[in-house]
Amino acid sequence: MGDSVEKIISTIIGLSMGLKFVQLDIPGALHSGESTWLKCQYELGNDELYSVKWYKNNVEFFRYLPSDEPAGQNYDLLGVYVDLPRSNATHVYLHKTDLNTEGTYGCEVSTEAPSFRTVKADKELRIYVLPTNGPVIEGIDPPYQIDDLVNISCTAGPSKPTAHMKWFINEMEFSPTSESRYPAMRHPNGLQTSRIGLEFKIDHGHFYRGEIKIVCMSSIPQVYSSTSEELVIGDRASSINPYHVSHSAPGQKGPNIEGNLPWYHVGDLVNITCSSAKSPIPVHIRWFVNDMEAKMEHVIKYPTIRYSDGMEVSSLGLRMKVENYHFKSDELRIKCTTTLYRMLTMRAEKTLFRYNQQNSGFHTAPNSCEAQHKSSFSSKIFLWILAFTSLYSTTRL
Repeated sequence: MGDSVEKIISTIIGLSMGLKFVQLDIPGALHSGESTWLKCQYELGNDELYSVKWYKNNVEFFRYLPSDEPAGQNYDLLGVYVDLPRSNATHVYLHKTDLNTEGTYGCEVSTEAPSFRTVKADKELRIYVLPTNGPVIEGIDPPYQIDDLVNISCTAGPSKPTAHMKWFINEMEFSPTSESRYPAMRHPNGLQTSRIGLEFKIDHGHFYRGEIKIVCMSSIPQVYSSTSEELVIGDRASSINPYHVSHSAPGQKGPNIEGNLPWYHVGDLVNITCSSAKSPIPVHIRWFVNDMEAKMEHVIKYPTIRYSDGMEVSSLGLRMKVENYHFKSDELRIKCTTTLYRMLTMRAEKTLFRYNQQNSGFHTAPNSCEAQHKSSFSSKIFLWILAFTSLYSTTRL
C-alpha cells in the first residue's frame, strides 16, 4: 500500500469470530535456579490452529504444530531449559534457570487457511542472584583524633543486578562529595561486586551522643511484579477487529489503557493514558512502541493519585502521530508496562566512641562490621577497664 493510499486502522477490544490473544503469563523475575511455567492463552474462535511458537530475544526455542508427530519440538538455546514432555500448545515448562535465561520471551500463535491470522506478545524475564552475606567495611584504623582523616571502603557481596551503595553517619546520609565510587568488579560467573569508598576529616560536628556511627548500606532492586497491557493497531480497514492483549497473571490486576479512538488514519494523533492498578508502593510505568521504548518527547507524566487507605495509582500518557513506518510488520503495537520493585537492603556499621570527655581519642567498636543475612540483633558489652561501650550490630532490612 503506497503512501498516497490512506491506511484505515482501528483499536480493538476483541475478536468475536476468530483468533484472539487472551493472556501472556511470564514471571517478571526469578532467582537463579528456579523452575517456571511460561503460559500463552488464546482463543481460536472459528479458526483452526496451525502453530504456536516461542521465542527468546527473537530466537525460536519451541514450537507446537498439531499436524506434526510429535506435535511439540524444542531447539537448543543457551539458558532455555525446556521440559518437552510437560510442554504443549499453551504452556512451556523450564525445569531450571540461570543467568543466561534472562531475556524477552514471546509467544506467536498462527491459524490455518482461510484466515491465516497471527497474534503475538512478549514479556521480559529477569534473573536475580542475591548476595549470601552483607557488605563489609574495611580500612578502619583506630585510635582516631579530632582532625584525623578517615579513609575507608565498603564492599558488597557478588550479586545480579549490581548493588547500589550509600554511606551514612549517625543515620544521616553522607554528602556524595565524600564518597568514591569504583567500577563494579565482574566475575566469570556473571555476577558483579560493588565497592564504595569514604573519606572525611573528623570534627566535633560528627558526634551524636558522644559517638560516631558509620553505616554502609547496599540495596538491590528486585522486580516484585510486572504486568502489561498492549494495544494492537492494524493497517487493514475493517477486515479484522483491533484488540488489547493483557500480560498479567491470572487474578492479577494489570494496567489499563484509556483514551484510544475506535478508528485511526495515518497522520492521526494517538493520545492515550496508561493507569496502574491500585498499589501500596510506587509503580514504575513505561511505554513501548513496536517493542522499542517510547521517545521521551512522546511521554506525558501525570501526578500520582493517593487514597486515604494508603493505596496509590500511577498514570503515564503517550501522545504521538501515527506514521507509515510504524507498520513495517503490518501492525502497530503499543504496550504499557507497570513494574513494582522491592528493595533488598543490607547494612554494615562501625561505631567510633569518645571514651573520655577530656580526651579527643576514639576507638572502634570491635566486630561491629559483621553482617548477618537473615537476622538483626544488637548487644552492648560494658568494658569497665577501658571505660567505653562496644556496640555489636548486624542488621538486614
